[in-house]
Amino acid sequence: MKIGIYVDVARDEQLTGIGRHIVALIDALSSLDRENSYLLYYPVNPGRQNREFRHCPTSSNFRTRPVLFPRNWVQDHPTLWWNYWLPWIIRRDRLDVFHGPNHFLPKKCRAKQIVTIHDLAYFKMDGLYAEATKKALCDWTLKALERSDKVIALSKNTAQDVQDLGVDPGKIRLIYGGGHVVPDSAINFDRIGEMRTALKLPEKYILFVGTLLPRKNVPFLLRSYAKLKSSGQISHGLVLAGQRDASSGEIDALIHELGIADSVVITGFVEEWHLPLLYKQAGLFILPSRYEGFTLVTIEAMAYGVPVVAARTSSVEEGTGDAAWLVELDDVDGLANAIFTLLTDEAVRARQIEAGKKRAELFSWKRCAQETLELYREVAE
Repeated sequence: MKIGIYVDVARDEQLTGIGRHIVALIDALSSLDRENSYLLYYPVNPGRQNREFRHCPTSSNFRTRPVLFPRNWVQDHPTLWWNYWLPWIIRRDRLDVFHGPNHFLPKKCRAKQIVTIHDLAYFKMDGLYAEATKKALCDWTLKALERSDKVIALSKNTAQDVQDLGVDPGKIRLIYGGGHVVPDSAINFDRIGEMRTALKLPEKYILFVGTLLPRKNVPFLLRSYAKLKSSGQISHGLVLAGQRDASSGEIDALIHELGIADSVVITGFVEEWHLPLLYKQAGLFILPSRYEGFTLVTIEAMAYGVPVVAARTSSVEEGTGDAAWLVELDDVDGLANAIFTLLTDEAVRARQIEAGKKRAELFSWKRCAQETLELYREVAE
């Protein structure tokens, strides 16, 4: 087979969760498949600058496929890119399968097409984007679902959301991703001090990882943390490891209102080599989100031996099973109780760490790549 994968979002200097998913998937495919050929598609500005894709596997059957087209035009003139230019390039390249791993697909061409849906938060929640942006995201996602031969959903929850949009259940394939877990032999333990200084970490801390988006529901975590901190029940700091969003000013205001400014660290962007150390040094991991397509950060925390507390919502329990302490959404007292217990009760803590490690083993990029390759073969045939 000749397979095309659209990798543009994985070219960003600071990778998002979707960018990391794409990089992990193509790495796993390159380890698994030496038989089929892969072209990695992305737009590049005319000229010789910035044409490389630094995450391209070294396997001989993987090649980059930069397409000359001003990158900013993909957003400014999406119809020209998705309906005309990219379909023409794909048709000329004579692909068997084209995979859009980030919600969008070009207009139908000769190749069979697969789209991956990570989540449908912009369909489910208001206030995440400006109305014009939300409408564009919804419209182009609906086009991709219509154009696709198969849809990959990263969780049962997302599969149901896709089905609710009118997609035939037989067209949807559930394929879980894996956590971005580095083996101990590859972790820079000798740089712990450097990492702590760079991120200004407290000696002991509770950890949240993710962009400070409204749907991540960080204020829920802040209120529970402040309740424990003000009563002197815990000495841990709170580390919010992730980039700020346009709405994160509200988080800053709440931190000051709650009187916990001296105990909360917002790191901003975290380098890849920082993350394993950040998890390993944490006393507890919290995910307070209102909605998640699938929660790889909980898988990562459990794999690194960190007990997890999360809000019982959307796909969270699907990922954690009974290996995390789940609390009802916005139950400040319930979250505070879970935090206090897991920081102070060694027996409960040890049981959850052990359960978490076993749970994390169920999700791997090797399995994700195997199931994705099987789907490529299925649609090509």
